[in-house]
Amino acid sequence: MTARNSILLIVKQQPGIEYNSLLNKISGNYGSIGSARAALSRSIRYLNALGLIVRRNNKLFATGKGAALLHSEMQNKLLLRLNELMNGKDPSARFDNAVELMQTLIERSKQDRDLLVAAKGSVGFYISDLVALENDVEKRVHNLQYLHRIFEQQIGSLKELDFPDFKKMPWNQNSKKAIKAIAKRLNAKVFTAECLNEGFRQKAAEHFNAKGRQNELFLETKSVAKFLNFVENNSKLERNAINLFIAGIKIKIDYPHIFVTAPYKQLQQFLEKT
Repeated sequence: MTARNSILLIVKQQPGIEYNSLLNKISGNYGSIGSARAALSRSIRYLNALGLIVRRNNKLFATGKGAALLHSEMQNKLLLRLNELMNGKDPSARFDNAVELMQTLIERSKQDRDLLVAAKGSVGFYISDLVALENDVEKRVHNLQYLHRIFEQQIGSLKELDFPDFKKMPWNQNSKKAIKAIAKRLNAKVFTAECLNEGFRQKAAEHFNAKGRQNELFLETKSVAKFLNFVENNSKLERNAINLFIAGIKIKIDYPHIFVTAPYKQLQQFLEKT
């Protein structure tokens, strides 16, 4: 829908809308209030010249001609979209759109005899086509149900084979305690902190007197709690994402979220303990 038709639609839906109210509604689509005001004034002059709206004092009203134009465009777009969908490639893949458009067409046709007549004369499909689509969708549903059962079994198999999984947690006292518990359970002497923010890496290296290479720092595991507090105190650094590696377990800190990645069975053990 063009900008002018959008303005016409607002005026039709809100008879007697004042100029400033209409300006407020469209101003978000423009870079400044000045450009919005200029565009609105041009559109009102154009719509008024064509007899699509009238202005009484400072209030705007759609004329019968304007309402008829909107009605015609909206019904044509509805039928066009439905025809394109039904005659396009694999309409069953867009079945949700077909149901939505069909429902709109049915409801509007019940209320508008002109639309009903237009729809009967311009639809590019038949009821038999809809029945065929229904059959295609039914087959797809059946296949999806079968695949869903297979997929559930596959997920179970990957769990048994101990494929990796992750747990997302909000940053809070409980999640910090969970990280400390994981570090203690792993019984590792050191951990690696991969700092994706260079400013934070430099501050952390100086604060903990830590050695490292490139964007990594090597710290003693007993300092995990202090490091987490340091991360929290510096959380406002732009994009301060940090990856902790403790004995093969990855803990991603993307404040205010934490992602713990580990083999499935090991991760479940961590979650049970914490």
